[in-house]
Amino acid sequence: MNKVMDKLFNLVKFDKKYVFFSLVVVIMGILFGSIFIAILSKSDKYLITEYITNFINNIKNNDFNYSKTFINTILTNFIIIISMTIFGVSCILTPLNILVLFYKSFILGFSISGFMLSFKIKGLLLSLIYIFPHLILNILIFSILTAFTLKLSSKIIKATFKRKKVNLRLYMQKYLLAILLFLILISISSLYESFVMPNILKKILTII
Repeated sequence: MNKVMDKLFNLVKFDKKYVFFSLVVVIMGILFGSIFIAILSKSDKYLITEYITNFINNIKNNDFNYSKTFINTILTNFIIIISMTIFGVSCILTPLNILVLFYKSFILGFSISGFMLSFKIKGLLLSLIYIFPHLILNILIFSILTAFTLKLSSKIIKATFKRKKVNLRLYMQKYLLAILLFLILISISSLYESFVMPNILKKILTII
């Protein structure tokens, strides 16, 4: 895991301000997602607890569809990464990547609160198993990808409107290398989320 993190940060070590901005978006998203449940109505809270309880029961009763979950997960993640990549090149649509990152972070925070709402103290442990390490890795990938797209848009704008000499070819090579690495990592993450995480949850549920 440390080698993977070093590889990711080496790719964006010259984009520190963009990475910092992305991390701020992530923190805000998680915070908003965590407290959002508090303002929901009782009926909405009931729907959330029912959904999470059914999810846990499906795992406990061996009704969890691993293959379907993997297909849905990897397709969704691939679509997000490819869409963010296209948004980054377009410049005009690049701000959408910030919204995507905020939304994914919001869902992460919302999931933690949802588990705690459904299972109280035990929910904290279950939520940690549910999100770590795969969803944390996903957020990291989306954060760095957002930083890349913001930097790329900045370079394209400078080259187009400010007539500055910018080595777009070199940056595009790093950009595409990063996208390839992200797709590989997101595939591993999807495999973990679909096959490993449910089994860990199942074992933990037999203990608590």
